[in-house]
Amino acid sequence: MALIPTQTLVTVTVPGYNMELAADALRQALVPYADARIIALTRNTNWAGSFFGKTSLVAVVEYTPAI
Repeated sequence: MALIPTQTLVTVTVPGYNMELAADALRQALVPYADARIIALTRNTNWAGSFFGKTSLVAVVEYTPAI
C-alpha cells in the first residue's frame, strides 16, 4: 500500500506484553497529527524474549496537514 501526502506511518514500542500500555503510547504518538485517523494497524510481539519481550504497534495514519 502506497502512502499519500496526508498519510504517515507511526510506530511505538513498549516493554512487555501490555496492550493497554501500547495503546496509550500510540495515542500519545498521534497528538502531533491534527484529526488523526488510524486506517491500518498491526502489532508485533516478541515472545522470544520471554519475560523481557516487547510489543510494537505500527499504524498507518491519515491526518489533516497544517496550512
